[in-house]
Amino acid sequence: MKFLIFAGGNGTRLWPVSRKKSPKQFQKFLSSESLFQQNYNRLASHFNKEDIYVVAPSVYGSIIKDEIPGILDSNILLEPETRDTFACVGFAAFLMDAKFKNEEIAILWSDYLIKYDEVFTNALESAFKYSKLHNKIVEIDVNPTEPNVNFGYIKIGDQVDHIGDFNIHEFLSFKEKPDYKNAKEYFESFEYLWHTGLTVFPNNMLISLYRKYAKDISLFEDITNRYLKGEDFRDLYLKIEKISVDYAILEKINPKDIVVIPADLGWSDVGNWKSVKEVLEEDFDSNVLLSDALSIDTDKSIVFSTSKNKLITLIGLSSVAVIDTDDALLVCNIDDSHRVKELIDKLREKKKHTLL
Repeated sequence: MKFLIFAGGNGTRLWPVSRKKSPKQFQKFLSSESLFQQNYNRLASHFNKEDIYVVAPSVYGSIIKDEIPGILDSNILLEPETRDTFACVGFAAFLMDAKFKNEEIAILWSDYLIKYDEVFTNALESAFKYSKLHNKIVEIDVNPTEPNVNFGYIKIGDQVDHIGDFNIHEFLSFKEKPDYKNAKEYFESFEYLWHTGLTVFPNNMLISLYRKYAKDISLFEDITNRYLKGEDFRDLYLKIEKISVDYAILEKINPKDIVVIPADLGWSDVGNWKSVKEVLEEDFDSNVLLSDALSIDTDKSIVFSTSKNKLITLIGLSSVAVIDTDDALLVCNIDDSHRVKELIDKLREKKKHTLL
């Protein structure tokens, strides 16, 4: 099995710490390792490093080498720039097809948190065995804990099999980022899982899906040829439709080609400051203070600062996020932290590009 870790996200909802030049997957706000290092090292401790590939925009190439000393250049697949997941997944899949015919592939993402390493690796191995045995795409997904509108939802059916420690369920349908009303309905129905993006599949099956649904399949073929020759392919890459692989393929897939493993991974996408607070240990007032901070009559709040010589103090507050960097300060209600993306849009409108 070959592993593809995608490391191209911008993590805009964790601004002002997460920036375009150093997004959340390369930040160390949860531990001494970045999310990217945690996800790479988890695989490397259990599987062969030679089988682990990182897919990312070229601007992150030097960061990846700094974070994973000794990683081979041939195991870093660099896109000319971010072009959404339909482009990067297809780019990597066609390259893998050229390098390794009929290989099993696992898709993983560098910016999520997983607490239960052993469950995760066991689920990957079980998914690999089932995919190879039955020629199926296997999703590894998790139970939702709230009606979150930022995730995709997988509707599962009856249990159809069992492998290792895991049940295998029918895949019935996929809904990407529903509105709150539908997300609440999915959450309360107990028929849906959150779509983690953790997927194991025969690569030739994914290639066939791209051939079926891509508007111009020759782009991926020509990019692969140029890449293998060491030639520039940026002009071709920018022509690929800018859309997620979930919208472009997963919503259209024949349910008979895919199954789902529900797994308790301790998974979080750490998508905003509220989710950062939830995964970290809190004090007796349900506060998370990740810097030099003092609070009085303050609860359910998070403080994070990159400044080394600044004391942050809070009095009489509840449910706030105070996020401080050298050039920007974010203060918001913790329940509104998902709206940070709206601030990013305003910064773009005002052409404050140095803050992005």
